Amino acid sequence: MAANLSNDVRKYILTLIQQGISSGNDKLPKERSIAAAHGASYGTVRLVTQQLEAEGFIRKVRGSGTYILPEAARLLRQSTWRRLWYFHSPGTRIRNPEDCESNFGSFVLQEIRSTASARNWNLQEITVLSNDQFLNGLRRNFSSGDAILYLPPTEPFTTRQLGELARYDSVPLVVIDAEFGDITISNVTTDNRFGGMLAARQLLEQGCRSLTVVLSEPHLRQQRSRLQGFKELAELAGVPVEVIDCAVAVNDDRIEKVKQTLRPRFEAGAFPEAVFVTSDAGAFGFFELCREFGVVPGKDIALIGFDGVPVGRKLKPSLASIAQPVHDICGKVFDILENWKPGTHPQYQLYPTVTSGETCSLPEHIAGKRPQMVQPIRNMIYRSPEK
Repeated sequence: MAANLSNDVRKYILTLIQQGISSGNDKLPKERSIAAAHGASYGTVRLVTQQLEAEGFIRKVRGSGTYILPEAARLLRQSTWRRLWYFHSPGTRIRNPEDCESNFGSFVLQEIRSTASARNWNLQEITVLSNDQFLNGLRRNFSSGDAILYLPPTEPFTTRQLGELARYDSVPLVVIDAEFGDITISNVTTDNRFGGMLAARQLLEQGCRSLTVVLSEPHLRQQRSRLQGFKELAELAGVPVEVIDCAVAVNDDRIEKVKQTLRPRFEAGAFPEAVFVTSDAGAFGFFELCREFGVVPGKDIALIGFDGVPVGRKLKPSLASIAQPVHDICGKVFDILENWKPGTHPQYQLYPTVTSGETCSLPEHIAGKRPQMVQPIRNMIYRSPEK
């Protein structure tokens, strides 16, 4: 009952704010006058005005009164938008997780914010560290008419968690950057298998004939799909693939794990010829290790990453990467939410693209010695149908 009364008072004061904006009057009546006019207690009105001040609608000036702030007009427009709860992990753990140019999760968050604003969605952001924390937050925060978007941390879903998630069958809910297969949960992600094939193609077309894959993410289906696609194309080309598993756990620093795993090989002078690192975060670690040993990616070792985060293009030399289609993923997410039908479970795998970079060149000590393949590598790639 108290919550309903507070909501009524809030709506009444927001109406007064709207009237003030329309008439050019930037000052609200006194709180006791509002309480008397609405028939609410002074304490309830005071509590609501404190909340509205914290949200940026108004500003109280001691001894003068309560004033409507310039931002109130924009906030009022947004208050009528549909609410979208965006639960997301803090992002891949690297040294600066808030840097959207080097962190994939923060990179996605920036695009979600932009798309939500452009499409008139009231975005509510909640950071979660696990799938269980997401499910607990979902129970507490969801109400009728809301929509839910989830970017999970890099940990597997348990059968129990999937079962609980599936119970929200009639709710507009979409998970991104996770592969579920036949599970009836709406999902938009990258075609990771095709991305792995693209990575192999870039290295093979340069003339590389000794390929190494560095697994720099936890053992989830996304990474397995990238590895599968890479090995498939290499097998078609008759080129062997060495796989180095950095045994990355959910909370590990990808940069440090890659450096720790590969340092003994570098110390022994066993430098790979061409490397595909399954995330850009891991590729940054490989980059740092190369610098430590005086090795230049793109000159001494061919290197390509996966994600396409912006900071890779600023490295010297610039990092070649398989870019996840973040803009298209976010657009598809909002298409689903805006056209939601209960009981439907659309799932999409969108094609990644190649972000060209200077690190993908054939090493100089091999260039000119390695014959090009007779069968064009480009013709070996095929696209699986979009789901």
